[in-house]
Amino acid sequence: MTQTIPTENRIKVPLSSAHAFTPRQLRIVTIGAGYSGLILAHKLRYQYPELEEFISHTIYEVRSDIGGTWLANKYPGVQCDVPAHIYAFPFDPYPDWSKFYASGQEIHDYMKKTVKKWDLDRDVQLNTEVVGAFWEEDRGQWRLQVRKDGVVHEEYADVLVSAQGFLNVWKWPTVDGLHSFQGKLVHSADWDHAYDYANKRIAIIGNGSSGIQILPQLAKETGTEVISFQRGPTWVTSRLSPASLLGRDDPTPNPEFTAEDKKRFREDPEYHHQYRRNIIHNYNKAFKMFRKGSPENINATTNATKQMAAKLNHRADLCEMLIPKWELGCRRVTPGEGYLESFLRDNVSITQSPITMITEDSVLTADGREYKVDVVVCATGFDVSHCPRYPIIGRDGCSLADKWADEPESYLSVACPGLPNYFIFTGPNAVVGHGSLMEALSWVAEYMVKWIRKIASEEIKSIAPRQEVVDEFTAYGDEIHRTLVWTGACRSWYKKGRVDGRVTATFAGSALLFKRMVENIRGEDFDIRYLGPNRFRFLGDGFTEYELDPKNDLAWYIQK
Repeated sequence: MTQTIPTENRIKVPLSSAHAFTPRQLRIVTIGAGYSGLILAHKLRYQYPELEEFISHTIYEVRSDIGGTWLANKYPGVQCDVPAHIYAFPFDPYPDWSKFYASGQEIHDYMKKTVKKWDLDRDVQLNTEVVGAFWEEDRGQWRLQVRKDGVVHEEYADVLVSAQGFLNVWKWPTVDGLHSFQGKLVHSADWDHAYDYANKRIAIIGNGSSGIQILPQLAKETGTEVISFQRGPTWVTSRLSPASLLGRDDPTPNPEFTAEDKKRFREDPEYHHQYRRNIIHNYNKAFKMFRKGSPENINATTNATKQMAAKLNHRADLCEMLIPKWELGCRRVTPGEGYLESFLRDNVSITQSPITMITEDSVLTADGREYKVDVVVCATGFDVSHCPRYPIIGRDGCSLADKWADEPESYLSVACPGLPNYFIFTGPNAVVGHGSLMEALSWVAEYMVKWIRKIASEEIKSIAPRQEVVDEFTAYGDEIHRTLVWTGACRSWYKKGRVDGRVTATFAGSALLFKRMVENIRGEDFDIRYLGPNRFRFLGDGFTEYELDPKNDLAWYIQK
């Protein structure tokens, strides 16, 4: 039985002279100037302009320009596999996309244009790298080590936001002899556009989205011979029908928008809005396809198999190698414009025998074959461990790198135990395979704003999710994942490149479920610590600022 502390023994707190809910000044630091960080910047500045009275916001970007992954990835054929009209900033939809699926360059151009329009780079510092973050409990702040022009200085932040994403640190494949190769060695995320790829024998390692997009482009180069080295097949199909969404009979996988389309999108915002709604509605509806053994998955698998076989001209050898046997959606589904058709060309071949070694001029495989090549293209993706590249040390010496060394686990992908006042965009188990990522980023930014406002106006020193809560969330999420195709029999970056093991990338459930979960703060899930001994000191002098303004209506809450 809980005993009540006698009144005379309770801690006496001097009455505050401030009005109730008066916010304190907070400094927010965001790392990364891609879509995530810029959406948060817009929300803080324009959607909630009153926050600028007590919040300062700085975005540090290590690269020389904004854009995130769309600045870094410039390989031939790079494009987004999500329809362009729902891959725009939610606050500024774009009517002038050239195609249903936009190229990487077009996306980056749009981002720069929008940033300039809204002056979102006002608080962005380019060529600036955070190289260390250390929580100081006594101050209730993050001590940051920031490198600019080769010089490291220290500064403090009340709230630290990671908007770096997790597809930003590219990695070489672990192949013996890779760096002994004397020809041209290039990674998809570090493309060399000055090199002439024509009349070369080219090995492409990997068949994720980047490999699928690169192969058709290099196959079309004059005089090339292209060999695709892959562990196994992947599903190459579209979750949506571009033709039906456009309301016309257009069999092309990536139809162009006509001048009339763009004009109508520009001049009829309601039509444009409804078009985008239809796409998102269809994505949310199609999520049932990700349930193992569901009628939707069986039907989608049948249709995808037929589509892929037709593109391979029903060649038995190619169909056997390139059409998966495992569940549709286990790996990320991609439209793969022109990819399958490339294998019908005389200058394109494929092997699924594992690479055993790379020599000065060849790729060797387990079946005893040797492939003489001039170029090795590594389309082998990114480090998806979520582990930071620099020390992030939270409360009681909690290292994020150590904590996530084996299995990255988070609270709803947005926070982590032991790291107070630390928020994450697309952390472990985020909404990254569900359709409209842009909307989800906006939901997460909104969630962060709710916490920022609460921290500032309720004299909160720090908040962090409790470890037992994250343990329970992870355990139940794993049970949901057992029913979804992401735990299928494929090797996927959703599972840290494993065939078996936990799904660490995607949220265990639909996008609409995630939206419901982050619409409100679940304070009971958090360790909340206050600036003083009494958590209610934010009640101030007993009055709100609003009611002391004689111009305000003090009966606004009365119903008619």
